[in-house]
Amino acid sequence: MKQEKISIIVSAYNAENYIEKCISSILKQTYINFEIIVVDDCSKDRTLPILKELAKKDSRIKILHNKENHGLSYSRNKAMREASGAYFGFVDADDFIPQDFYEILHTSLKKQNADISFCDINVIYEDRGGYQEKVSLCEGKATSLHVINHGLAASCCNKLFKKEIFLYPFENGKINEDVATILPIVIKAKKLAYTKDTYYNYIQHKGSIQNSSFQEKRFDIFHMISLALDRVKGEKEFYKIKECIVWNQLMTLLLYAIPKEKNFFKRQHYISIFIEKMKDYFSRSNPYYQEFLKKCNCKNKLFYRLYVTLSFHHFFFFASLLVSFYQVYKKLSLKNVFKDTVTLKKLKEEAIRQQKQAEDISVIAIIPNYNYARYLKQRVYSILYQTKKIRKIIILDDCSTDGSKEEILKIQKAISTYVPIDVSFNQTNSGSAFRQWAKGMKLSLGQSDYVWICEADDYCEKHFLEKVEKPLLKEKDIVLSYSNTAFIDPIGDIILKDVTSQIDLKKTGHWKKNYIIDGKEEVKHYSYLNCTIANVSSVLIKNENYDEIFDEIVKFHQAGDWLFYVSLMKKGKVAYTNKVLNYYRVHGSNVSSTLKKEAHFEEIKKVHQNIKYKFPLEKGADEQIKKRYQELKKIWNIERW
Repeated sequence: MKQEKISIIVSAYNAENYIEKCISSILKQTYINFEIIVVDDCSKDRTLPILKELAKKDSRIKILHNKENHGLSYSRNKAMREASGAYFGFVDADDFIPQDFYEILHTSLKKQNADISFCDINVIYEDRGGYQEKVSLCEGKATSLHVINHGLAASCCNKLFKKEIFLYPFENGKINEDVATILPIVIKAKKLAYTKDTYYNYIQHKGSIQNSSFQEKRFDIFHMISLALDRVKGEKEFYKIKECIVWNQLMTLLLYAIPKEKNFFKRQHYISIFIEKMKDYFSRSNPYYQEFLKKCNCKNKLFYRLYVTLSFHHFFFFASLLVSFYQVYKKLSLKNVFKDTVTLKKLKEEAIRQQKQAEDISVIAIIPNYNYARYLKQRVYSILYQTKKIRKIIILDDCSTDGSKEEILKIQKAISTYVPIDVSFNQTNSGSAFRQWAKGMKLSLGQSDYVWICEADDYCEKHFLEKVEKPLLKEKDIVLSYSNTAFIDPIGDIILKDVTSQIDLKKTGHWKKNYIIDGKEEVKHYSYLNCTIANVSSVLIKNENYDEIFDEIVKFHQAGDWLFYVSLMKKGKVAYTNKVLNYYRVHGSNVSSTLKKEAHFEEIKKVHQNIKYKFPLEKGADEQIKKRYQELKKIWNIERW
């Protein structure tokens, strides 16, 4: 049967660094009956010549050229007028897609007899060393109300549309151009089809409008929302639709975007404009707002309630002042641990305080280090300022070349009078973080109840030990006790506030609350699929001889931590603390950021083989593992498996 044609629309402006990868990813599609209509919006770089070279190699590429720069909406509308396909797809010029992206979307649409099919978005942070975050756009049924309950719901790029359902053109000359076009189409569609089997790869640039300081142009969104709501008047559950759109598309400006403006008086001005435009839209009884507050911790909840109240009562000066105070508070609450301001004097002061702390559970902190001299004082400080006692610190250096040895010796001299500290320097690089783990465990054997492997570039909250030790006081056979983790970039800015979405791939809700569970049950239902402990710095490990386990995991370069954790889970119980207490630094030298994808994939398969041999798994585990492989191949663009 002949495939129906898909018209894939790409608008390009000054995209010379991305356009070839974008178009190449479309040309590799397993769904072959498509046309690519690329509109060059009067680029000033080499975008157009690159496109012309690509078009010479494949007749499915059609290039349109704007003589003047008109913007994204104009270009998309122009392309749609030229399109001959039965379906519309959109890809931004700096993004790319998996090779079976349109085959999966088309199959999903046809199978469910839907008007629109859509998938999740894989956000790739260009300025965070390529760190990736999967954003799920459908936590339940693919009803229109459920689908629009997300800030990225208006994206046209993660969707495939029947041509006839595309009722509205994109609005020219405005930003957030998708909102007034896509949201009404989604709401009016007779049926939506959601698939978990593919992703759209969305590149986030540091200098983009969404990531920069607030600009008045962003108030275009109010025009778009007004237009969108006019287009869906009379639809079933219109009031609920309005509340949902207002929360996800408008209130996020007040809560997240406007506070990014550093200038106090500009921020005050923007709050006043926002409230004037918002007067006919928002009520603090909005159920989505109330649900948001329920999920906040006490301090954030207090801030957001007061900020919204001051803003809507026209106390704009005080609302802006509150933002300033809150930003200062967050910086002060970090106690300078996360920046390059920790001195040897501060370390000494904290060591004096640390020796007076109570010890409920004896813990040795092991710091494996390789070329992280700039973070060492911060790491040690974050250990010393714990509210529970540290029995000893062991620093292991794996033949660093950045002055780490000198830094370690200075730290040892500064605190050794008050807190026991041992140091060990390798003469040659071990070539494996897991060998350093094994070395530290061997050095600490018999000296404490638990060990805490503190990666040299990570840090933690001051109550980390207190919270993670708490389950150990209730249960004596816990082998692993760990906390929730946030991800940070090289300078300490948070890029992922909560790791739950990254570990709960099956969306079980298992990590929404604290728990203690038998380790075999943890593996049977959860940890067999993927590594559910995001970072070793978040874990207290029962201090026993694990030589046999380390003999196995040192053969791994990237997935050895996962095998280590599940091997320990076989020996006892696992405790989890839902509060974010640990911060894992993601940067160019992290294993997880520079992984060799094919080798990592092979290691994952070996871990699965090991787990299947040692553990009974839940029904359907093989199918879940197979799906996991498919997901990884798409995310990592691995074609040969």
